[in-house]
Amino acid sequence: MPCEDYPCCGHEAGDCPRIDSRGRERWRCVGCGKTLPLKAASSFCTSCRKSMYQQMDRDDFDYGMNN
Repeated sequence: MPCEDYPCCGHEAGDCPRIDSRGRERWRCVGCGKTLPLKAASSFCTSCRKSMYQQMDRDDFDYGMNN
């Protein structure tokens, strides 16, 4: 459900929070779309953050050092 004042809310199209049955804003993970916890400190869920960090670790390895 979009914000009641979209597009004036400032969110990107489709990026407005969902309002739960108690009237609280529920945001979705920008990586996978999973609903985030109410007091999430990141826009990525735990699974997406973990896979991002694993990918960064693989990208940082210098394979040229193995020769």
